[in-house]
Amino acid sequence: METEGLSVICAGLGIIEEDEKGNRIGYSKGEQCSENLKDLLRFLRRDDPQKREVFKQVCKWSIVSKDLIPIIEHCQDDRNLVLNSVKVLVFVTMPIESSSNDIPQQIEYLWGLKSAITCSDTVAVIVSLLEGPLENLEREAFTEDDWKLVQLVLTLFRNILAVQDIPLQQKAGGSAIQYVSLRDRFLELLFNENVMDIIIVITQHVCGSCGYFRQDNLLLLEIFHYIFMGQDPELIAKAHQRGSKTDGDTKDPLDSLKSIIVEEQEKRRLSRLHNLVRHSQFSGTFARLAIDGSKAVFKGNPASASHNPIIKPHKGQKGMSKKIMWDQGSLPSTKDNVLELLYDFLNQFLSGSYNVLMQSIQEDIEKEAPAIQSSDIISFFRVAQFLVSFQYHKIAFSKPALEKEALEASTTEFADSTLFKGNICGPIASTMDESMFKLVISKWQDASEDLKKTNNYKFMSAAGSLMKNMVINTF
Repeated sequence: METEGLSVICAGLGIIEEDEKGNRIGYSKGEQCSENLKDLLRFLRRDDPQKREVFKQVCKWSIVSKDLIPIIEHCQDDRNLVLNSVKVLVFVTMPIESSSNDIPQQIEYLWGLKSAITCSDTVAVIVSLLEGPLENLEREAFTEDDWKLVQLVLTLFRNILAVQDIPLQQKAGGSAIQYVSLRDRFLELLFNENVMDIIIVITQHVCGSCGYFRQDNLLLLEIFHYIFMGQDPELIAKAHQRGSKTDGDTKDPLDSLKSIIVEEQEKRRLSRLHNLVRHSQFSGTFARLAIDGSKAVFKGNPASASHNPIIKPHKGQKGMSKKIMWDQGSLPSTKDNVLELLYDFLNQFLSGSYNVLMQSIQEDIEKEAPAIQSSDIISFFRVAQFLVSFQYHKIAFSKPALEKEALEASTTEFADSTLFKGNICGPIASTMDESMFKLVISKWQDASEDLKKTNNYKFMSAAGSLMKNMVINTF
């Protein structure tokens, strides 16, 4: 690696402007800032995935916090500069290869990057880049350039969400909680900036007319996989029940809790952006719920009387309205607000997007599409297992109310005896039918036969856990 050349490139990006107290007040980009970003991107593209010397040096020099984040926050008038900075961020946050060297050190660096991004307004600015593409998607004028930009942003969020592994020495030392806290704060940030809503909206279009997002079903699967990783579906279901009893609010949580959170946090974000004296043309992106629970994504100020939606709810198969949610399991969230946000997100995902996404991936697995790898099937099984488990616990906690409804219905001449069964299987139908059972059994048998050669116990575990939860949910 040409350390001297890399040093010259990074030094030429620009300089942070500070006040007398050392607080950052701006960023002065270098004359060749744009070209230097492109050169830095070339260095990262050529970086050896095993040694990752360029990645390590960039992290050691704190280029992300000293240059990339300030450029994104303070140079919004130069769209190309911001886009090139996002591209560099994508490459510098790429997940670690299993065969790579110095993995513990790389994990520490990635957590540092995640912390720097979480504590900045980078996500808010990056989300604003999606306003044009989302408008075009709504107007059915979505282009390949729009798709590439959305794919770039989704890849960045996937990379940051994938920062989950905790160094063994930190686990042994009992300080793992700080990593869990950072993971939860980043999740909260994604909720606050409506990234989670946008992910659901895009997932709704996996099988849409534009056709582009069909190619991104595995990327979206990874995003959901990392959102659920480390979470406990039973805790999420319980948290909602506790919240309902504590505040005594009988309103639909999607019409009360989430709408209040989104509105209030959007106001705080806009205020924060104003205090930083950002570019005057910056506009926020937020979601708004209609009376029927459907969701639309808007841009502008939420306090304004009217808005034109960037993208409205997409109607998919059977006319269902689409709204907007893995598995280390040992360090789940314990903060009530995070668990309640995840509860709402899971329900929005299950309202239609889940079946759309999972059906498309199941088709690719059955056809043995070249893009499908063993790790993708493991992620597919784990996401399915998480959602099937969540649906089971959700129904279990609601069983007293459902039994009362069933009892009342049984006294009516035209009672629907399939009500309870439908409530369980409807949202997860794509991963509870006969073809799914056959797929899981077939893949489990193949993995079992090859186990001595592959030692792929993760595959066996994922298939076995999913099968167990599928069987439980059929009774």
